[in-house]
Amino acid sequence: MKPKIIILARDCDSTNVVYNYLKKYFDINAVVFETPIPRKKQFLNRAKRLGYISAVSQVIFFLCIAPIIKRFSRKRKAEIFKQYELDETGPPKEIIKRIRYANTEEGRSVIRELKPDLVLVNGTRIISKKTLESVPATFINIHTGITPAFRGVHGGYWAMATGKKDLFGTTVHYVDTGVDTGGIIEQVFIEPPKQDNFYTYPYLQYASVLPVLKNVIQSFVDGNKPLPKSPVTTESELWFHPTVFQWLRNLRRTYLFVLICSFLQF
Repeated sequence: MKPKIIILARDCDSTNVVYNYLKKYFDINAVVFETPIPRKKQFLNRAKRLGYISAVSQVIFFLCIAPIIKRFSRKRKAEIFKQYELDETGPPKEIIKRIRYANTEEGRSVIRELKPDLVLVNGTRIISKKTLESVPATFINIHTGITPAFRGVHGGYWAMATGKKDLFGTTVHYVDTGVDTGGIIEQVFIEPPKQDNFYTYPYLQYASVLPVLKNVIQSFVDGNKPLPKSPVTTESELWFHPTVFQWLRNLRRTYLFVLICSFLQF
């Protein structure tokens, strides 16, 4: 009997890319979309953890800088999608389930009803022990960063920003109750071209990991659960969204300086 595979994820283009790639090789029984945290609550959570100055600076970056980066990176995104044959078309409506939060009885109930054997996680909030134990399934996560050195968000960007290009890549790992602390299944390392930046790094990371992710899932389908691998580094740090000041300071290392110069010349 084929194992039942579901995707538990945030409703975004990266999830669509993953779904469209995997559906060519496996039966994806359902895609469960988790509702994002309201922006006000996100801000208050960040302020509580990082302080109000950092939280406000992050908001300034995402409201004022990120849209500009996105606008002038559209051509590069299209090139990546063409090169790697990526597809961001959404899953068919009949297999989509929507929940407010996986760590609620409603969320656990939906997951239990689907009776999955393998749950592929992408972009959700931290999953609690109670939720992980609510079904006899294995949870694996796609993380755009090399763990444990770059846990949290924007792992590729922070690898470049801190001068650690050798740790630019993507991790497929088992899910536990920590932030990207689960056992490593596979890691893919690449060096991004100089025309890439904060906005396009994740697309490269997903594109490069998809064939490896396919092999990982095939192992589960074949009844061979991979053993966790040793990390390539003992460094471990949790990273957050950049502030506008951090972004400005890291321009040269993250190659966006090249994009800006090209635009000014144009």
